[in-house]
Amino acid sequence: MKPIIIRPIATLLMGATYLISQFVDRDILPIIVSLFALITIISFIPYLKKVPMILISSLLGLSFIFFIQGEGLWGMFLGLNTNVSVLAIFIFVPLISIPIYQGNYLLYLETIFNYYIKTTKQLYIYVKSALMGVGSVMNLGTVPILFQLTDTESYKPYRMLRTRALGRGFAMAFMWSPYFISVALIISYFDVEWVQIFPLGIVMAVIGIVLGSFFESKHDAVISTGEEMESNISIDQAKKKLLELLVIIIVMTAAIMVIEYFVDLSVLTIIPLIAIFLSIGWGLVYQSPKELGRSFFNFTQERLPAMGNELSLFIAAGAFGAAILSAGASDWIIYFIDVFGISHILVLIPVLLIVVNLLSFVGVHPIITMTALAITLSSSPIFIDDHFLLSFGLLSAWMVSVISSPFSGLNLLMSGLAQSNPIAIGPKSNLPFALTLWGIAYVIMVGLYFVI
Repeated sequence: MKPIIIRPIATLLMGATYLISQFVDRDILPIIVSLFALITIISFIPYLKKVPMILISSLLGLSFIFFIQGEGLWGMFLGLNTNVSVLAIFIFVPLISIPIYQGNYLLYLETIFNYYIKTTKQLYIYVKSALMGVGSVMNLGTVPILFQLTDTESYKPYRMLRTRALGRGFAMAFMWSPYFISVALIISYFDVEWVQIFPLGIVMAVIGIVLGSFFESKHDAVISTGEEMESNISIDQAKKKLLELLVIIIVMTAAIMVIEYFVDLSVLTIIPLIAIFLSIGWGLVYQSPKELGRSFFNFTQERLPAMGNELSLFIAAGAFGAAILSAGASDWIIYFIDVFGISHILVLIPVLLIVVNLLSFVGVHPIITMTALAITLSSSPIFIDDHFLLSFGLLSAWMVSVISSPFSGLNLLMSGLAQSNPIAIGPKSNLPFALTLWGIAYVIMVGLYFVI
């Protein structure tokens, strides 16, 4: 295969220069970051599919119009690095998948599935929990892997149940995992720390597992396993290996919390650095330096180019967010709030749910909506003392759109895997669950409002 050069190099240099800028205070570095962001988005555009290309081009065109009337082209150029702190996580965290693959952890997970799953309810709980656990680090890439792992003759008849479990498990990690763009975006704009979001996110994840089990309980049935699958891996070996993976994930997460507490660095900087060093150290356990180098090279040639839609969309969404802020978006939101009399955070949160999801259901990617809302609301003085509740309100609204919108990347991916349509995968399967979970989250936020 002919090596892909410009796209991965520009992407890596964009992320690496951002990380360097967190340690070296030079005015030139943000400019260099913007330069690499520009090269990245230009190099990806010819390879984008039609819909993402139209969307990204529209965002850049609107950004140009807004900036040309205000700060000019230089302002737009600098605006390209608005979301780079979030993109650093998106670029470097997937490196952790290299030792996970090489350590055969997913093969051991398959052994656990085959041994313990006897009913559809167990299948739902195990798949959802596995996605929330492993997926909290490996992100969206875990979805097709777990779908294929459970695509055995015994589990094939429960295709829709598996897609519901995968989608909901992903959404649960979406609300707390520091390795997800959702949490990174919120932290980058609002005056909150990940350690504040983490406990509430975990509580909602547990509630989500229980709630999902309740939703699926009326359809519970015994799975006909047929002939037992042969495996050279004992159940004790599988348990030991997955316990090892769990300990690594917990230690890695704890290290982030400790470093953030003692070092004057944002979690947005700490996470990519840990991902880089951990992928090297952990990877060397399973591969020689030469083999690991080849795995890293394959990552740049396969994984990074495959993320072109998301990378380009985030860069364009960041520029658009900066553009509307430059054009007075904060004033628009204040005017909107005044016109509709929204002066209380507990009134604003349901409005955010409606806005984010209505737009997502007509094809506006939540990344765009959330970036614009985060930039404008975080700079607005009206809710300056409510950043914690506002942050979790936005995450909850985003969670609903992720598993419910037929246009979300998650549902488009799963519709392809399950050979179904996105409407059946998204709103039909998950909207009642998502709204119920959001309602529980809202009740908790009301309680927290009167406590804190």
